[in-house]
Amino acid sequence: MAEKDYLKEVSADGFYDILPKRQAVINKASDKEPQYEFNANVLAKSLHPKVQHVKVSDIKELNGARVYTLEPDLSKETSKLAYFRAGQYISLKLKIGDSVLTRPYSLCSSPKLALSGKYRIVVKSMKDGFASSYINKEFKVGTTIDISEPSGFFEYEPLRDAGTVIGLAGGSGIAPFMSFAAAIADGTEDFNLTLLYGSRTEEEILFKDELAELEKAAGGKIKVIHVLSDEEKPGYEHGFINADLISKYAPDVYSVFVCGSQGMYDYVEGECKKLGVKKRYVRFDAYGQYRLTARDAEFTDAHKDKTYEITVIKNDGVERKIPARADEPILVALERAGIEAPSKCRSGECGFCRAKLASGEVYTPGKVERRRQYDKETGYVHPCCTFPKSDLRILINYEKPKIERKVKDMKKKERLMGLIMAIIISLAMGVLVAVLIPVISPQAAESQPVAIRFISNILMSVITGIIVAFVIPLGKLGRALANKAGANPPSFKFTLLNSIPLAAGNTLIVSLVCSFFGVLMGRSHATAEALAHMPPFVIMWLSNWGKLLLPTLVVSYILAVILSPVVSQAVGMADAGAEVGRAASGKD
Repeated sequence: MAEKDYLKEVSADGFYDILPKRQAVINKASDKEPQYEFNANVLAKSLHPKVQHVKVSDIKELNGARVYTLEPDLSKETSKLAYFRAGQYISLKLKIGDSVLTRPYSLCSSPKLALSGKYRIVVKSMKDGFASSYINKEFKVGTTIDISEPSGFFEYEPLRDAGTVIGLAGGSGIAPFMSFAAAIADGTEDFNLTLLYGSRTEEEILFKDELAELEKAAGGKIKVIHVLSDEEKPGYEHGFINADLISKYAPDVYSVFVCGSQGMYDYVEGECKKLGVKKRYVRFDAYGQYRLTARDAEFTDAHKDKTYEITVIKNDGVERKIPARADEPILVALERAGIEAPSKCRSGECGFCRAKLASGEVYTPGKVERRRQYDKETGYVHPCCTFPKSDLRILINYEKPKIERKVKDMKKKERLMGLIMAIIISLAMGVLVAVLIPVISPQAAESQPVAIRFISNILMSVITGIIVAFVIPLGKLGRALANKAGANPPSFKFTLLNSIPLAAGNTLIVSLVCSFFGVLMGRSHATAEALAHMPPFVIMWLSNWGKLLLPTLVVSYILAVILSPVVSQAVGMADAGAEVGRAASGKD
């Protein structure tokens, strides 16, 4: 086949047609800006919704626990559930009596189930369990709940974790491992899971049948070993999950994932050290509220049975004083008092409850001290795992309102500056118009004494300028113009651009009004013969306005450039803008 010569088909004239053709296509397009969202933003919103409205669609009884299936509450505009990683949790928002609180519960279903609009959680009623007892008593099919996006970092990462995970679960800590197992069985996750599941008795084992089914479905990638502490039975390990038991089932290289009680975490940490497992291979799930132990003896001995007073300042700026026990986290005191405070993990991991400590002393156990260095230096705390050591003042959800108040303060000062500049410019224009009237409109000048002419023009200019300042946001327009050009105060470029609307807006309207009344006064005092030789009123008005416009515009702009920085400094406009910047960046 002969090679085709494409160059022969190229026309030199075709290059001249490119621009006309492109312009023709542009002309055919709609003049309305297309309304769309970037795919990345759509995905981010679907994965991280601010709140998910769900309802209970199914309840399954399970050996002293209940498994709840949650589906979107379509009546509240939640049409689908956010996808999650196996091992993550959701936080339920609950209203129990006067208390508003949250509780985190690990998702115990495969992430694939979320694609069909379902989450599953397991809630085991605990002794003295305030929230768990309420949920298992009050939740019914149809109960509606607000939940958070899926959160947490208890997830498998192939670049970080070994190919085999030794899962150590205790009691209801089996929940995230159910999610891992289901995800492995359906192909969502790809790693080997050897699960050591500790229970007191065979009867207390949760998901026993489901685990057996998943073990079969996973084709050898899942192995489940039940460990009973209070019973000895064939087919079960007996005792506690310790270093010997882990080494019995572990390969040469493995990661350890742990989910259970706080006491279990402390014990397992020591066992992993015995085995020489590197820290990078050991992962602990967030276990909820921290309880003071023997390691906190120095704090508990000094503050035993003490109750302190916390002054809470919320986003409305209203202060409220509440009691707080030294042996409970600050968050518990807030919830008991009916104060709605943000929280998710309740163990210091997520930082969602972050609050500003204005005064007082607190204690944060080293086990749950996960604050950033900046937060430590600037007095931010995590109320979910911080205990009071004295009376406190604490700011909850305060950053956004603080910025809003500073913005409002800046806008007030901006309006004040615009008003002052309008008065100054109008005053100068009134004087200038009174000086120019004899030249522009001799008839108007002859009809008034000099003093009256000056006073009337000054008053008329100032009143008009004040009205303009209240009706038209000239200061805002000036700032927008300067910002668009990338100019910031106190640069000279900012002053030049910011002064344009201040000068032009006042000049155009004030000179229009002054010329109107000047012509009106001149014609009212003119003789009939003189009036007959005058052009129509509108022509005279616009003519006089044109004569006044240039000199008044030049003078008002020069005044605006010279005086606006002085006025800005005098009313505190520059300081207010700086405060907004600091508040927005979190440096205040």
